[in-house]
Amino acid sequence: MFKSFTRLVALAAVVVPQVFAAGPTDSYTDADPAQSGYLPNHNMDPAVVDSSEFGLLWSTKYNALEQFYAKPLVYTPNAGGPQLVFIASSQNWIRTVNAKTGAPVNARQVHTPFLQAEIGCTDIPNTIGIIGTPTIDPATDIAYFFAKTYIPNFRTAGNTGVFNGVYYFHGVNVNTLEDVFPPILIDGSQSDNAPAKYFVGGVILQRPSLTQIGSVVYGGFGGHCDLFNYTGVVIGVDVNQKKVVTNFAVESGPLVPQTNNWQQNGGGGEGGIWMSGMALATDGANRLFWVSGNGVGHENQGVPASGSSGCKTLGEAAVNLAVGDGGKLSLTDYFQPYDYQGMDGGDQDFGSGGVALLDPGTFKGTGVSKIAVTSGKNGKIYILNANNLGGYKLGPGQTDGIIQTIVTNKAVFGGVGSYPLEGGFIYSTPVGYPTYVYKLGFTGAGVPVFSQVGHTPESSAGRVGVGIPVITTNQGKAGTAILWMCDPDAGLRAWYAVPGSDGLLKRIQIPQVNGLNKFQRPAFGDSRLYVTDAQGTLYCLGSPVNLPLNCTSPVQFGPVALGSSASQTISCKANIAITQISSVTVGDAHFEVSLNDLPKGPIAKGAQFTFPVKWNLENTTVTNAQNASYGNTAPGIKSTALTIQTVNGVDGYSNKFPISLTGTEVSQKPFLVVAPITVDYGGVVITDPDNIDPINSPFVISNAGVGPLTITGYAYTDDELDDAEIDYTNVTFGQAPYKLGEGFSSSNLPAVGTVIQGGKEISVDSQFLPTAVGTYNSYFFIFTNGGKAFTILEGSASTAPIANFSISTSEGGWLPAGNLIMDFGKVAPGSSSSRQIRICNEGGSVLEISKSKPPNGVFRPDDPNALHESQDIRVNECAYATVLFVTNAEQPNTPDQTFTNTWTLNTDDITFGVHEVQITGTVVSRKIGPTNSTGQSVYNYLGCYHEIKPGGRLLPSQMYADNKNTNDRCQTLCANGKYAFSGTEYQTECYCGNAPPSNLYKSDETLCNYACSGDGSETCGGLQVGNGGFISIYYDPTKYTPSDTDPDPTSPVSGAPITVKQSGNYNYIGCYSEATQGRALSGKAPAAPADGSTIESCQASCQGYQYFGVEFSNECYCGDKINAGSAAQTSTDVDTNGCSMLCGGNQTEYCGGPNRLEMYQLNASLPVPTGTPTNPTTPGGPTNVPSIGAYSYLGCYTEGTNGRALTGKQNPVGGATLTNELCAAACQGYTYFGTEYSGECYCGQTLLNGAALAPGGNDPAANGCSMTCNGNTTELCGGGGRLSLYKLNSTSTTTGTASATATPTTPAGPSIKKVLGFGGWTYNGCYTEATQGRALNGLQNPVGGATLTLEKCATACAGYTYFGTEYSGECYCSNTFGTGSVLATGGDDPTQNGCSMLCNGDQLEYCGGPNRLSTYKVNSTALTSSSSTTASGTSSTGIASAGTSTGTSTGTSISSTPTPTGPSAVQTVGNYSFQGCFSEATGQRALTAASFFSSAAKPMTIELCAASCSPYTWFGVEYGSECYCGPSPNAGSAKVALTDCSFLCPGNANEYCGAGNRLQMYQFNATLASAGNATNAGLSQSLSPSVSSSTTVSSSSSSSQTSSSSSVTSSSSSGTVSSTTTSSSSSTSPTSSTMTSSTTSSTSSSSSLSSTASSISSSTSSTSSSQSSSSSTSSSITSTSSPTSTSTTSSSSSSTTTSPSSTITSSSTSSTSSSTSSTSTSKTSSSTTSSTTSSTTSSATYLPTPGAISNNWAYLGCANETNPRALPLASYTSTTAMTLSACQSFCSSSTNNYALAGLENGSQCFCANGLQNYAAVGQTGCNKPCTGNKTEICGGASRLSVYNLTTYVPPTTVKQVGTYLSQGCYPEPTKGRLLTGPSYTNKTGMTVESCVNFCSASGNKYAGVEYAQECYCSNTLAAGATKAADQNSCSKLCTGNLREFCGGAGFANVYLNTPGSVGSGGEASSANQQNVASVQGNGTAGPTGAKVKRGVGMGMGRFARSLLQK
Repeated sequence: MFKSFTRLVALAAVVVPQVFAAGPTDSYTDADPAQSGYLPNHNMDPAVVDSSEFGLLWSTKYNALEQFYAKPLVYTPNAGGPQLVFIASSQNWIRTVNAKTGAPVNARQVHTPFLQAEIGCTDIPNTIGIIGTPTIDPATDIAYFFAKTYIPNFRTAGNTGVFNGVYYFHGVNVNTLEDVFPPILIDGSQSDNAPAKYFVGGVILQRPSLTQIGSVVYGGFGGHCDLFNYTGVVIGVDVNQKKVVTNFAVESGPLVPQTNNWQQNGGGGEGGIWMSGMALATDGANRLFWVSGNGVGHENQGVPASGSSGCKTLGEAAVNLAVGDGGKLSLTDYFQPYDYQGMDGGDQDFGSGGVALLDPGTFKGTGVSKIAVTSGKNGKIYILNANNLGGYKLGPGQTDGIIQTIVTNKAVFGGVGSYPLEGGFIYSTPVGYPTYVYKLGFTGAGVPVFSQVGHTPESSAGRVGVGIPVITTNQGKAGTAILWMCDPDAGLRAWYAVPGSDGLLKRIQIPQVNGLNKFQRPAFGDSRLYVTDAQGTLYCLGSPVNLPLNCTSPVQFGPVALGSSASQTISCKANIAITQISSVTVGDAHFEVSLNDLPKGPIAKGAQFTFPVKWNLENTTVTNAQNASYGNTAPGIKSTALTIQTVNGVDGYSNKFPISLTGTEVSQKPFLVVAPITVDYGGVVITDPDNIDPINSPFVISNAGVGPLTITGYAYTDDELDDAEIDYTNVTFGQAPYKLGEGFSSSNLPAVGTVIQGGKEISVDSQFLPTAVGTYNSYFFIFTNGGKAFTILEGSASTAPIANFSISTSEGGWLPAGNLIMDFGKVAPGSSSSRQIRICNEGGSVLEISKSKPPNGVFRPDDPNALHESQDIRVNECAYATVLFVTNAEQPNTPDQTFTNTWTLNTDDITFGVHEVQITGTVVSRKIGPTNSTGQSVYNYLGCYHEIKPGGRLLPSQMYADNKNTNDRCQTLCANGKYAFSGTEYQTECYCGNAPPSNLYKSDETLCNYACSGDGSETCGGLQVGNGGFISIYYDPTKYTPSDTDPDPTSPVSGAPITVKQSGNYNYIGCYSEATQGRALSGKAPAAPADGSTIESCQASCQGYQYFGVEFSNECYCGDKINAGSAAQTSTDVDTNGCSMLCGGNQTEYCGGPNRLEMYQLNASLPVPTGTPTNPTTPGGPTNVPSIGAYSYLGCYTEGTNGRALTGKQNPVGGATLTNELCAAACQGYTYFGTEYSGECYCGQTLLNGAALAPGGNDPAANGCSMTCNGNTTELCGGGGRLSLYKLNSTSTTTGTASATATPTTPAGPSIKKVLGFGGWTYNGCYTEATQGRALNGLQNPVGGATLTLEKCATACAGYTYFGTEYSGECYCSNTFGTGSVLATGGDDPTQNGCSMLCNGDQLEYCGGPNRLSTYKVNSTALTSSSSTTASGTSSTGIASAGTSTGTSTGTSISSTPTPTGPSAVQTVGNYSFQGCFSEATGQRALTAASFFSSAAKPMTIELCAASCSPYTWFGVEYGSECYCGPSPNAGSAKVALTDCSFLCPGNANEYCGAGNRLQMYQFNATLASAGNATNAGLSQSLSPSVSSSTTVSSSSSSSQTSSSSSVTSSSSSGTVSSTTTSSSSSTSPTSSTMTSSTTSSTSSSSSLSSTASSISSSTSSTSSSQSSSSSTSSSITSTSSPTSTSTTSSSSSSTTTSPSSTITSSSTSSTSSSTSSTSTSKTSSSTTSSTTSSTTSSATYLPTPGAISNNWAYLGCANETNPRALPLASYTSTTAMTLSACQSFCSSSTNNYALAGLENGSQCFCANGLQNYAAVGQTGCNKPCTGNKTEICGGASRLSVYNLTTYVPPTTVKQVGTYLSQGCYPEPTKGRLLTGPSYTNKTGMTVESCVNFCSASGNKYAGVEYAQECYCSNTLAAGATKAADQNSCSKLCTGNLREFCGGAGFANVYLNTPGSVGSGGEASSANQQNVASVQGNGTAGPTGAKVKRGVGMGMGRFARSLLQK
């Protein structure tokens, strides 16, 4: 350990209480323990260093991209031997080398390093391994360090990944580098002072050097560019106990964020400890000092606080931790700058510099016994009392209560160095500036104060990475100090450490090395030093070992008075034979030596001699002339070098020997010295002329003589001192402050007459306070009896800097300042593109870049120094950075790859903020070969493979070998053959195959270098002489997915043809050759079916034979024996054995080949079947029915592994009477049906979720299908998890009949009554319950539930528009539907839509279901034909108005317009016209500007898509439910056959909505817009049929209107629709107008209403007035619509509309109908249609403050959008109705249940539980008003306004519903059901509450939910039922409430009726708590202990609600 000063040697015993055995010149830790930077023990003699004898001894370069951020350590092992250098790298390599020669000793890689590319932070490029400098324990020879690596699949899937990153702590023996104990995993350790915080190694960085105190090693941790959720910590590991003993968190307490979303930037509070790599400082008193960076929590908010206040938010603080028992850490003291919050905001890390504890023997004063110094990016040096750091705002005027603040306005990375001799100095090196020297002085009261006294002539690099000052002396002697600095550009530099009288440090020329790595300082050994550069090279510099002489050095003369002299004798000994001493020289002529005093002639080896040296000051005159160039101008310590030149008699030795001469020059008279020569105050930025902050800086008046110095006067002038005449102004004394010049003053200038004794000094405080912008300077003179001297005072004042930011475009222009997207677009492989970032300074002072985190990888800056941190940009200048996108060359058909990265920037312009440039670009390779229906290449490039597979080729099927070979041609042939792989080789050969090639043969791409014989631009494999061939392989991505895991070559790839292993009761026995005489099978040759043969068709045709075989694709043969000569082929490879032809009827199966048969044999355990196969059973026992009508028995199949095997219909037949025949009848129209568990029936078109033939053949006891049917015990109906499976025959024949198809009739059962015979009611559909309250809330349960029928409910609801029945016995009436109630999916099929419960009073009628209503609507003929309403807001049609209205309506007549039938393509919609059916584009979507997807609440229609795409020229609908918008179709999208677009719209079955990869395409039509479509106000119309979106318009405003004429024509059918718009829209261009209604106020004599059950309800909150010049006597409102088209419109603006016609076309579905008095007044003119919107009241747009909470939603801030999306789990778009509450309700609904809601671009809503990818809050650009509320902000362009639900409820097991208590998770038994009573299935609406209510209503004690959608009831549990061993088996989310668990696959959540569980007040005894279980991944947990009130809208069932209402 370094002995920085004498006292520390004694203290070291406290720091590490072992016996040190290290060498005296070792450096076994970074610098010294106190981090003072003073190192006296390494024999660094300035006379040697500043001579040719000091040079580069050796250098070594290590691995490519390997870098050394950890500093070298120098150590001599206890066992002896050479001194070693120990180095540790970013690649996790540790090494030891010989310190003298550089020869390697040992090396070892301890772990795979962490990849920098994982995190996006480029501070440390390439790899992150051992970054913090290790420490070596000299008592044990053990080196300790932290290493970053991975644990595969630790937190996320995969071998790597950010969250699989971890840290290990190592202890290795320096002699062997072997571990002395197993590495200790740090991850998971909890913080002592914040137990909720735990260590996640992937998101954190160990940067500071390590510190050891006793047996505990401490390391500090910070973040990676402030990314991810991290908290700065100090970790302590006890090396004796071998465990983590302390974990101190920088940020803790309630004000600090605490989430488990590891992606969340700032989520842990930050406060990283990095200190530019400096160590945690210690002074041996069991305490640690360190400094932290930006923090999130701010406990100190303005009120002063002492350092002992226990502050928990220690970001931006200097901290003193006490080391307690066992190494535990606790807070003792801290200092937080008064402006620390501003430092946070400007990225002005306090923690960029560490803490230096100065030598207390020198650096002390009145009230201060120990000084600590720190500095950072904010341009200040803080001088602290180490024993009382200063707390917060404890200084005058609530500033910093510390010893001194030195304001430099220059950023520092790294700390200070110190030199405790010659009066005491500290050194600081700001980025881009010289190293400044500050000398210790004292105020009149003796308080320490530092003054700048000098600097280096050279500046440091103008970029981050400048090192930390280090000062050495030769054995602690004054006058031998050297300042060392590491520089990332200039390499290593050295100076004499004490400035001369000119204030400059003299440079020592040393050998040049490359630019050194960031934040380095040299490590020293014995007269040698070691540094590493940025390329990973280790250098050793030092003096040569082979010196000719060994002489006394340094030579000390001591004090010598002026006018006298002193002599010293130097003794020397010859190390070798010396021919002669040729010369002797001295650097200072006052030191006199004569060659005559040295030996003459040869000197023998070992001979000794002496010679005298005289320091002659007898005739020296000393003056204080400040500009003198001669060195002796002032008293003080002097040093110089004496050099002896030799002629050696032996080669290999140096011919020079330098000797240091030092002494102290003393003046007996007083001698005035003023320092510094110039007091540079820097610049003051004036932001408020009335409130200018001054800058303080001291200067020192000292007496360098012996006699007393008396001050006789002061004066100042601003004249140049070489002017002929100088005007001085004397300083007058009165009341302080005293003026020292214009703008300069002092409050403590010593009075005239003050006496300063010899060797003493006075520090003078001075201040610069400008009055205006400009440059200030003053020459300030001091007059004394010891001479006069002056110091120059200079400063400047300017206005603040202003940053202007922009990104270049591809055309050379510049994007707007707010655009942070750098998009390179599509680029070719192997190319290089560039864009620029520009930052200009438009302010009045220098602009500094305070943060810069550039990208690394394919995106990188061309100059790594461009826009670097701390870079200054002068006024009216710009700084640029060029970003390169350099792509690798690729093979054709390489999948397009989009690359992204970021460049994070900030400046000290306080209005600028963090700018995160999103960089993106896509590499698009050349496409060749066949393409699929979407235009994509069938094959993608896989790689270059070595053709050395044992036993055959990688791709066995050779297609050809000729001189026309291309990859295009080869791929075409392979595609025709349905092969998964295609490959080319040897220039000319083409191969195909289906077995995936092993990764063992994957080779370097450069080995596939042969040009194709048919196209020289393509690569077709390669050849390496002596090493075999190489093949270029391509793969079909629909059949194979590349993986790092080696594929199984015996397993077929997905979608590739297979060899069928079993068909029916036949087993595959191999590929057989044909017989030598005749056919192998000669029993029967059935004809091939018309659609081709399959294995299955041949098996069916050959039933009864022992064998069957298929040959030549379509030939089927049967036989009882295999004839002579037919033999099984030995290979299983189809290309080898010949069975490689695909079946004519199924291209996914092999059906033999030429003279080859796929051979199958009847299962030997079964009798030969006759006809259809049956199963062996016990005589008289149950059997499988072989065939039922058109269905044939397939076998016993397993249930799906992840859901049901058959999902079409579930349990359409009552379980108590189930037979296979009843199930078959119920499943008519489906391909499959199956029976299970004796009483369950399932139907489906395909087998899903991994269902497969069960093992055990056809033996029920073995296969599991052993349960008899409830309705027929002679039949088998599946078993537990087993289905008796039947499949529909393609042709069904009966003996004696040419063609007979069995069509069983469905037994008579319940049905939907479409029309009730009285009251005029028509069936309206199965509707969901509302999301808030009831769907129908007018009248509830007017009929007794036990006897409910549809007719009784209809009668009770007379006078209402709608009635609905629910849960068998509930009746509801209303005139409107409640919010969120929509038509259920599943059409009119009760088993699909959920309305499947029978009426209690009529078992032949359906009365709704759980949360489902069978709804009916009154016929239009039942409407009252006339009404009169005055000021009531309600018309005859029942439409309600929430405002005040006066109106009269008379003479209403009703007519009906028939609804067209049959689907068609809508021809026009609004201002769009149909363009045809289009294909998707090539390589991308046809329309990419915006998209919208159908939902249950908003099923897709053409009209809905048109409204969503109104700002765009084109829109298209695809896949039935997807809507896309754009300016025009992208390349490759083309018109195709109209019949290709065959999918019906889910919101309107009369419209086509595209198809798979096919779009129903529409284009804006200007003719439509100008020819009158404007009168439609943006609403849609359609041709054949006439279709438009259904609309509900509501109004809540006040108006007065008289209307006597209105004509309303409507053609509509059921479907409730709502749409919300905030403005009216111009019809001349596509607009965002889902529905615009304009009501004309006029006088008319007639009124007619033509409607088919159509209604419009209006609820607005605005006043709209439309003026025109003429009146109208009639107005008509025409509405044409089709079923189930949905949109919602409400108006909240005041508009003025001029329209050429008052005719309004509205499309509406059946909904509550009302006619309200409109708030719009319209007068008609013939002017051009226009629409404008103006607000009647000025309403400020509301932008919340981050952290603000409203309605339980906390605003997190503005986040950047990412690709893929930042919030990807749910979304919707509303161009008219988006509001904060709408989006929040959508995300938090039980069907979504997400904690984060994000709004973007005014109209888009996104949901998730955490920000994904590289999204982060804290951005700017959230400035778009919400489309539904202009006073709210809904994000911006690529910006999200992000809100967090503070009451978020993660999914949980419901504990209690009413009197039913949770019993836990139970598995289904192996036979029978767990619960055997009533059951039902609800695919979309199952909740625990609905199931409990169902079971309660049916009188059952137990209720159970299973498979997310199934409910079972019973009064008992099955015998032997036990709880599941793993309760997590019940983890499927309920289909009706994603906040609840509804069992699992084969597991049920069980509830038992426990009447005593509810108190008299209805309170539950078992409260439902929020789920706060341990969160995995980056999920989000709810607040601990928060209770959940399960009420309306939270899934509470009807039964539970009734209990609470008692």
